[in-house]
Amino acid sequence: MLLHLLVLAPFVSALLMLASSGFDSKSTARLAIFFGILISALSVLSIVLGSQSTEAIEWFRLPGTSVPIFYSLASHGINSWLVFISSFVSLVALIAAKDSFGLHYKNFSMGIFALMGAMNGSFLATDAVLFFFFFEAMVLPAALLIAAYGGADRKRAAMDFAIYTLVGSAPMLLALWYMLSLSSGASVIELALVAQNLPSSTKTLLGFSFMLAFLVKTPLFPFHGWQAKAYAEAPSPLSAVLTGAMSKVGVFGFIYWLLPVFDLSASIQNKVLFLSLFTALYGALVAMRESDAKKLLAFSSMSHLGLVVAVVFTGSTTMLSTVLILMVAHALSSSALFVLTGVAERFSGSRKLQEMGGYASKNGVFGFLFVFAGVASLAVPGTIGFVGELMALISFWEFWPTLVLVVGLCMIFSVVYTLRFVQAVVFGPLKKSKTPCQRLSVSDALAVGSLLLLIILWGLQPNWISKSLQNPVEITTQNSLQELESEEAVLAEPIQVEVSQDAF
Repeated sequence: MLLHLLVLAPFVSALLMLASSGFDSKSTARLAIFFGILISALSVLSIVLGSQSTEAIEWFRLPGTSVPIFYSLASHGINSWLVFISSFVSLVALIAAKDSFGLHYKNFSMGIFALMGAMNGSFLATDAVLFFFFFEAMVLPAALLIAAYGGADRKRAAMDFAIYTLVGSAPMLLALWYMLSLSSGASVIELALVAQNLPSSTKTLLGFSFMLAFLVKTPLFPFHGWQAKAYAEAPSPLSAVLTGAMSKVGVFGFIYWLLPVFDLSASIQNKVLFLSLFTALYGALVAMRESDAKKLLAFSSMSHLGLVVAVVFTGSTTMLSTVLILMVAHALSSSALFVLTGVAERFSGSRKLQEMGGYASKNGVFGFLFVFAGVASLAVPGTIGFVGELMALISFWEFWPTLVLVVGLCMIFSVVYTLRFVQAVVFGPLKKSKTPCQRLSVSDALAVGSLLLLIILWGLQPNWISKSLQNPVEITTQNSLQELESEEAVLAEPIQVEVSQDAF
């Protein structure tokens, strides 16, 4: 029941917001934040209760195949934390938007809840078609919110975002349909059984089809064309959700749907690893030269996520815990910086760094929080990012010690662009302000403060995250084996071990 609530409650909340008053923004905001707190509390309960699964409910049968598609959900550690990140960052966005959207807050909150529900469904789905449904469903609310409430070039940004993600997912749809025509079901283990019996060239082609969708969604170079413009033109609370939560769906796809299903050769995995490291370097170098504050954060996010995906393909013994801690750290720090950058944009009326500055002298609380968030993103000791990057260095050392130098270079570049960013926004002479009174609202301070508190809390106690992990294929495999006929179950049993070893 809990897993059903995590998926359905956001959509129900969006419908209930539709019935709220569109002329009383304060009461509308209180209602939306209440729903956000409730869903976040449910996500925490999911982590506390540990691994769970729902009874598979037949949804429909895919045309052209005899395969039943099930509405089936499962939590297994890594996706429980990602659901929490999705729910909590969305709550932060709702709080941060409270004082800046006015009468538009109702529609904005409906879009955020719809996006949250799609993200939660993507993380929890154990049926490939159900996953793909939610994976694509994220595009609509995100694109509509960008087009409706973004910056001057918002319509072009929304169009680029929608085209990139939909076109990138089209090969995955065709590959999935083909595999289901040969399968008895759409779970991870059943797709892995099909892939294992395909010719090597066919299996590789299908694997690339899945991979492309995740490369675009994350995104990695050269499939990142939509990201900077979408993040920059989107309203800052939405940008926090896009980078803090939605980008993690792509990383999760690599872990849960690509590696366990397709027996990718070591050569292919190494190529993806090096592409990811190149993405990390490229994103950092572009961020160092960027003068648009939100585009700087977009390329910074791209750099950090490139590093995360690279860790996925190291296959180290601590890969899962390292990737999860890195994703949690990035979600918290990047979301905080996007919210604060939105505040700085309101102060100056511009996203250009040269038109910002001196806010520490006018608003000490804003300056403190901005410096805190910037330093936290640098993974200093005592923060969750420090733990994640230290574990990442160990993973790369196990894979190939020389790569530690490349990762270290990315970290040095991140220090350069982050300190430049902080200096440009917070220090220096006070620039001409669009708003006569530069004050950080209570809602903005509360939103950012909660993120920074978790960065420190989990930095001191990272085992709270890592100890909840277990093999993400385990729950789905158990459910699938129950659905298979007895003779298929016997065949599937040894394959369960092989898939886990190859993937992780």
